[in-house]
Amino acid sequence: MTANTIARFLLFTLALTLPALAEDPAPFTLRACVETALQRQAGILQGANAVESARARATQAKSAYYPSIAISHSTVLAESGRATGQRDGASLTITENFYDGGLREARISGANAAVAQSGYTLARTRQTVVYAVTRDYFALLRARQLATVQTARVAYLENYLTLVQARVDAGDAAEVDRLPVEAQLANARVDLLAAHTAIRTASVQLQQAMGLSPSPAFTVADYAAPPALPITSFEDSLARGAADRPEVGETRAGVQSAGASVKSAKIALLPRLVVNGSFDQPIASGDPNAFTIVGGIAYDLFNGGSNRAAYREAQVSLSSAEIRAAQISRDIEAEVEAAYLNLESARERLAASDLSLQAAQKNVDVQQDRYAQGLAITLDLLNAQVEVVTARSSAIQARYDYYTSYAQLEYAIGTQGGLYAH
Repeated sequence: MTANTIARFLLFTLALTLPALAEDPAPFTLRACVETALQRQAGILQGANAVESARARATQAKSAYYPSIAISHSTVLAESGRATGQRDGASLTITENFYDGGLREARISGANAAVAQSGYTLARTRQTVVYAVTRDYFALLRARQLATVQTARVAYLENYLTLVQARVDAGDAAEVDRLPVEAQLANARVDLLAAHTAIRTASVQLQQAMGLSPSPAFTVADYAAPPALPITSFEDSLARGAADRPEVGETRAGVQSAGASVKSAKIALLPRLVVNGSFDQPIASGDPNAFTIVGGIAYDLFNGGSNRAAYREAQVSLSSAEIRAAQISRDIEAEVEAAYLNLESARERLAASDLSLQAAQKNVDVQQDRYAQGLAITLDLLNAQVEVVTARSSAIQARYDYYTSYAQLEYAIGTQGGLYAH
């Protein structure tokens, strides 16, 4: 194969590849946004690390149940009462803590509770991220739809200004009829600029919630709403919130962990029975092995009040954990109630906004007919158009408020996925 042939082949391959490389990335669906956030969001990654750290600490605590086996080597360079000269020695040592007054068990109990607590914390962090991404996803769609309304408003006013100018040129309208249209058009263009700024701001906020660096090429797909979103009764929502919210398990585990700390600190205050054993086997020296079991009473006579202070600290921590556990139930009830009321309000506003938009559109049609017949003035038609824009914006706001309120209720209950399960 000649060099020219190879060059032509490479150019042909590059020509086929460039169009694919130039294509814009596929828009993110709501599900894709959520899945990306669950993989990249820093809070979730940190929470996962916290779980692993808690598991490692639990493993360390449980290691106290097992014997410690070590091999040591020593070199004696000089020793009183013996002739000078280097003496080497090696030994295998096994030590076991048979009983330490219950400290080991208390620490393991606290470590296990800490593992459970970190797991519940991670679960709630995941739910928080899902809710934030869902909320920001709909905020971006809302901003985009509102910008579409403003674009249509500008186009309408530009066409209407052309129509008024034609009537002025024909002598059917006064020159002053242009003024209110021009004023409305100027305001509409300003509103359109603000709408495009809102799109960029919402896009950056969503990407941040997903754990992505802001990119101008980022875009989202329109939301394909399911035929109907399942909504439980208020009583069922309260019951599910009390049962499914990770904070319930988190605070319960927090009380267990704090209780274990109190128990451990209390044991350290009192005399406690300790039993230890050891086995030492010299290697290659010919010395006999040694096996010992030692039992006794351990008690800190004085350490500057450290044990007493640790006990008071543990008691205060337990009290705080119990207060938080009691408060979380009230918080969940309040959050579920607020979310449920918001959803009911959003659903009512959604139905009302649709009716308002239909009425405003009919009014525009009537005013256009009246204006064509010379029965309405320019201001009548402009006012009717303002009502349509307002009604259309309200309908968009109500639709995405409804979706966001549904996500808020799911978040308050502690179960998510209804908005993208289909």
